[in-house]
Amino acid sequence: MQQQVPWWAQQQQQQWVPGGLQFVPGVTDADTDVERNLTTEGGPLTQAGWTTWRRLPAGLTTDAPAPLPFQNDLHLFVRGTDNGIYWNRLSRRTGWGEWRELPGGGRTPAAPAAIVFGGRPHVFVRGTDSRIYQNTLGANNQWGGWGQVPGNATTPSGPWAVVHNGVLYLLIRGTNNDILYQRYDGQWRGWRRLPGGGRTSDTPAAVSAQGGLRVFARGTDNRIYSTVMVREGQWTQWAEVPGGGETLSGPGVVLYRGNIYLVVRGTDDNIYHNIRQANGRWTGWREVPGEGRTPSGPRGTRFANRLYYFVRGTDNGIYVTIRTRR
Repeated sequence: MQQQVPWWAQQQQQQWVPGGLQFVPGVTDADTDVERNLTTEGGPLTQAGWTTWRRLPAGLTTDAPAPLPFQNDLHLFVRGTDNGIYWNRLSRRTGWGEWRELPGGGRTPAAPAAIVFGGRPHVFVRGTDSRIYQNTLGANNQWGGWGQVPGNATTPSGPWAVVHNGVLYLLIRGTNNDILYQRYDGQWRGWRRLPGGGRTSDTPAAVSAQGGLRVFARGTDNRIYSTVMVREGQWTQWAEVPGGGETLSGPGVVLYRGNIYLVVRGTDDNIYHNIRQANGRWTGWREVPGEGRTPSGPRGTRFANRLYYFVRGTDNGIYVTIRTRR
């Protein structure tokens, strides 16, 4: 890996080296083991069981971050203020590292998407030509470079990637605001339009949970809608997510302890979530504790048995809050 300092990196205690993060003399396990010290990765605990929102030590973004657990670390991909695609990771022992640009000189005008498939991380972006491109971290821990996803589809927003029943699904907003998806099971199967006439004004979100592939989208009326693929090619009708919530950006969604956490930017730029429990009932929209604000859609992930939300702050910093095991 080329050892160059990225344009936005700041001096930190941890230094990026091929193969991982190294310890810095004078820093002890007790200081850096985030399993025992939550303040390393998030702020103090609130009474609601969430940490307060904390800004990452370095990095700026102009869109939603893309978190990805992989090999015991939490990786984070963002669009930089120069439209480059940057990468950092959180080690459970040493904390956050330095930001590095993904090799290949890729540029994007939208948020990236990341997923583990076939045992390797895959990053997808909308290119400056509005086509969709992919970069994969190989078994040699080297990025393979950017290549176009077959099919020549174009999108005005970022993509979303999810794995369902061992198959990778890539979803995008079409140029006429319909929702398209493509399957990858060793080869790409061609773009299809999601049935039902659903329209979106942003990136759709999807999660494999509770008996199907569940897709969520911001409607053209800013309400949040959902459809479910119960088996391949068979989709339910679009229905509004209960609770009457509205959003100005694409939603985020994550499965945590059997429940679906749907998280959005509200019309007041605050961050709200609605939880679909294993019994199929929604809890209703509630503000995520901590009074966080964002001009983009939030994103979530499960890591180390905790639920993480990441957002772009109003200052373009990258912020995180964590739901603990309590």
